[in-house]
Amino acid sequence: MIRICYVIPSLDIGGTERQLLYLLQGLARDCELTVVCTNHAGTLAGEARREGARVLDLGVRGGWDPSAWWKLRRVFEAHRPDIVHSFLFGFDLYANLAARQTGVPVVISSRRQIAAWKKRRHLFIQRRANQLVDCVVANSRAVADFAIEQERADRNLFRVIPNGIEPDRFIGSASPDMLRLRYNIPFHRHVVGIVANFSPVKDHDLFVRMAEELSRRRADVHFLMVGIGPLVKSVERTLRFRGVSDCFTRVASIDEIADLYALMDVSVLCSKSEGFPNAVIESMAASRPVVAAAVGGIPELIADGDTGRLVASRDPGAFADAVEWVLDNPKESRAMAARGAAFVRKQLGVGRMVGSYRALYTECLAKRHGKDR
Repeated sequence: MIRICYVIPSLDIGGTERQLLYLLQGLARDCELTVVCTNHAGTLAGEARREGARVLDLGVRGGWDPSAWWKLRRVFEAHRPDIVHSFLFGFDLYANLAARQTGVPVVISSRRQIAAWKKRRHLFIQRRANQLVDCVVANSRAVADFAIEQERADRNLFRVIPNGIEPDRFIGSASPDMLRLRYNIPFHRHVVGIVANFSPVKDHDLFVRMAEELSRRRADVHFLMVGIGPLVKSVERTLRFRGVSDCFTRVASIDEIADLYALMDVSVLCSKSEGFPNAVIESMAASRPVVAAAVGGIPELIADGDTGRLVASRDPGAFADAVEWVLDNPKESRAMAARGAAFVRKQLGVGRMVGSYRALYTECLAKRHGKDR
């Protein structure tokens, strides 16, 4: 039985964390799984344990706390993993170094976003960490290409494994009328939604400006924002200042995410940067027409006009044009959404993703054992 140790800051609710849970679920039957949360366990830790994984909380509070190195080293010495696989930037170097010092055969790192925010010091650390890994997994070709150039990394070190989902989880079952009543969404209005954390990269300001433009053109639209994050109050202040609060509904919880997708006539994502966004995959799985920014890995998901609509401009009018096309062409939009759903089911199922990781782990272990002979 292969022993795998995953290192991640926490199991709080998020796209990467949910992908890790899918991976745990798929590998649990024949792997011994440990998740080391360097900062805190997080709200999804219980789900990870129910999948059969051991979850450890190191309680390291800072991304550069050197105590993380020896705490990770102690974990690896105690559990003797065959593979250490780290997610999200911050503890890569400590995890990779501790793994090598304790004789872990295979060390794998991840890239899950277009990390344009990294400064010179971050890249120095990342390049050092890259010297200690057997493989780096990116969730899209765009993410891999960006990281290779930014980090001056060996292209042969990288492998692309796209995110996977369980499509049936995003098929709504609740009555749309009951949901409209519950969330105070007017009847007889099209719902234009966005599912995204309220953070700068998601560009809710562009969504609001697009909504203003669309509302000037037509009165039959309402806007639904699903998510939490540091910019919630800022966005809500903007809505009040512009006098458009009545046209918006915000839902913080994603517990009813499938039903919320079912409410949407259009799902929009206007991010400044993306790796391989779960919100787009989920919207497509839910057979929702998608209008998304042509950034990062999104064009790997959407063929413009075939499985969704891509917008290359940061102009709110361009987004409004694409959304209006969807609303004004329901037959074509339904067919486009159906093609998107078929693409997700064929290419992005959890089983396919887990199989790709299983094959990668087996390949890396075989190479390492061959070198050790």
